[in-house]
Amino acid sequence: MKVSIAEGSFGVFSSVLADNYIVPFSLSINSSLFQVGIISSLGNLVSPIGQMIGSHQIEYKSRKYVLISGILGQAFIWPLLIVIALLYQLDFFQSYLPWILIIIFLLYMLFSGIMTPPWFSLMGDIVPENYRGKYFAKRNLITQSIGILGIILLSFMLDWFKFGLNLVYYGFILLFIFGFITRLISAFLYTKHYYPPFFFETADHVKTLQFIKEIPKSNFGKFTLFVSLLTLGQWIAKPFFSVYMLTQLEFEYSLFITINLSSTLVGLLFFPLLGRFSDRYGNVRLLRIGAIIIPFLPFFWIFYVTPLQIFFGIQIFSGIGWTAFNLATSNFIYDNIPSKRRGKYIAIYNSLIGLAIIGGGILGSVLISFIDLSFMNSYHFIFLVSGILRITAVFVLLRKFKEVRVSTKPILNIKELSI
Repeated sequence: MKVSIAEGSFGVFSSVLADNYIVPFSLSINSSLFQVGIISSLGNLVSPIGQMIGSHQIEYKSRKYVLISGILGQAFIWPLLIVIALLYQLDFFQSYLPWILIIIFLLYMLFSGIMTPPWFSLMGDIVPENYRGKYFAKRNLITQSIGILGIILLSFMLDWFKFGLNLVYYGFILLFIFGFITRLISAFLYTKHYYPPFFFETADHVKTLQFIKEIPKSNFGKFTLFVSLLTLGQWIAKPFFSVYMLTQLEFEYSLFITINLSSTLVGLLFFPLLGRFSDRYGNVRLLRIGAIIIPFLPFFWIFYVTPLQIFFGIQIFSGIGWTAFNLATSNFIYDNIPSKRRGKYIAIYNSLIGLAIIGGGILGSVLISFIDLSFMNSYHFIFLVSGILRITAVFVLLRKFKEVRVSTKPILNIKELSI
């Protein structure tokens, strides 16, 4: 499991690079708000498509092969981003580059999806049920701490390239080189990972249509519906928080990244406590803690505009709320799905979440691009709509599903999970 921690550190570093710098890079090559909305949301629909591919592949290929293939696919996307930066700097195809960036980033998200089912299936087999909250809390604490430290240092480097040298595109190129190297290291480390025996049988196959029919009836289906509706509300505003800080509040890259990562840093501090809470009281109760906080976060963005207001008034609560929510949803899926069906279930689940993301992203893009309100800032309007939909999801669906644990025999002893 030490290999998993090391791989996770390099993998998270690469993922955080993509999550935090694609939008600033997109803006730097003159992408429109509509294009930014597409790149921020459409990838989350493409990723579930990749997950459907990955869940199908692990039925007849080894989890190791599918997982490493997805990681390597991600790795070789980074050089293509370098090419885009060079072409823009050299004034070649500038009007087409935002659309080319969208296509390349969608490929990145496709490979991200392919690697998800084998990873999810693998970790579900090797981490005992009654230890998952504590283990994943510790794992996330280590990997995300390393990722955050690296990203903060790189954000100051990017500011230096932009304001000190007036060479911001070369700063992005250096960032993309880091992304390429860390993903290659991640792939190498996963060749050293432990892979328990995994034999897929015909009876374990999950039919997508049957899963969808059972959504209104099954416990996991109701859970999926709740997360989907909350995600729809979330993504109406999510693609535009970064744009709002960079264009409306005029934050520098270093300040922008610091604020962006501050909620994650707060979450890291609460990971051990929330992990123990999950193991002791269950994932649904932990989920409710996050669900109390999350709906009100967009409203604060309407009133808070200074870095200190955003950090103390929004990001601290965001870190606690989203950490509780994400840890609970992940562990809830592990607990409710038999081992051999996890790959397909997570693929279908994330496909529905992806539809909610693209729906929210498109709706947010339309609202901010084509609706001009004289009485309210366009960004504030989509923040308001986002909060209302989140409240609706919590009020209508949160109590529709219950805690259910699937009893599975641990493959490893807890002592073997040392980190």
